[in-house]
Amino acid sequence: MEWYTQKEVAELLGVSKATVYHYGKQKKIMKILDPHRLHKEARYEKAEVDRLVDEKQSLPTGMSPNDVAKKLGLSVQSVYKYIQDGSIKAKAVPYGDERTIYVISETAYEEAAELLKPSESQRPKRFEYYHPSQDIVLFQKFHSSKVPEARVIRNKDNEWGFYLPNIQKWLPFEEGLREYQLMPVYPIHQSTFEYKGYVELEIPKDTVVFYPFVDYLYETWGMENIRLREQDNTILLFIRAGERPLTTKGFFAADILPFLIKGDIYNEEGHLIFRSSYRKTSLELPIDLLESMTKLAEQEGISMSKWVEQKLLSLLK
Repeated sequence: MEWYTQKEVAELLGVSKATVYHYGKQKKIMKILDPHRLHKEARYEKAEVDRLVDEKQSLPTGMSPNDVAKKLGLSVQSVYKYIQDGSIKAKAVPYGDERTIYVISETAYEEAAELLKPSESQRPKRFEYYHPSQDIVLFQKFHSSKVPEARVIRNKDNEWGFYLPNIQKWLPFEEGLREYQLMPVYPIHQSTFEYKGYVELEIPKDTVVFYPFVDYLYETWGMENIRLREQDNTILLFIRAGERPLTTKGFFAADILPFLIKGDIYNEEGHLIFRSSYRKTSLELPIDLLESMTKLAEQEGISMSKWVEQKLLSLLK
């Protein structure tokens, strides 16, 4: 047999089917034309795939930037940036005619994880839920005349794309735009609120209120006033304290109260109001003491306010 199916190529190379699709587009492997659609799955020439497999087997052992991105909860773009600035130590290996790939050893990964992995006590970083070059956010709603609903998600390889619930299919972002003419349902940007703290919630992905609530937040509050972290079965949300009209009929304030962790949420005269459980205060301390506290907070990877809070709590217990 002189060809492999798309699934076979993915298994041989240890990549996703979406990555195989991109390899074909980039001419790294040759897709066999099938104008009459006689085969159910795309096929690729065996010789090109075998060459890639041989090259991969001859590489140093370790993790790829994609592997590291998934384990650290970062975007692949961020991992490449950290490789370039030296935060992640990686070995550059020639691959093919003009390509270089990076291999990260287990030791290098552990060092990077210590430095870069988001702490559970830290608010999510913007790269965790926002793709700036495409200007899209996780779980954002798209649609078209062909597709009633599509959601922006990342697949297991941390690649951005669309999930189509009606056919239970994931597809790469560019393919969704090209093949299905998907368009965003609402804008995702609003002016940044004056900082008055955050309200924290943890919402299961499978709860009925999840998508209506996220759609409302993106459209009415804007991604500038939201921090979002995707976890295995839930979503961690930090929302800037403030108020906005509650125009949606998809949920009530009472529907999201069971998921509240910190702060307060209530509906007043048609406005949804978020109030933080924190109040801003000020302390006058000696400069040398402040400098010592700042260094200790940096060593623990947390803010000065969080460091002071933790020390005060330990004293009050």
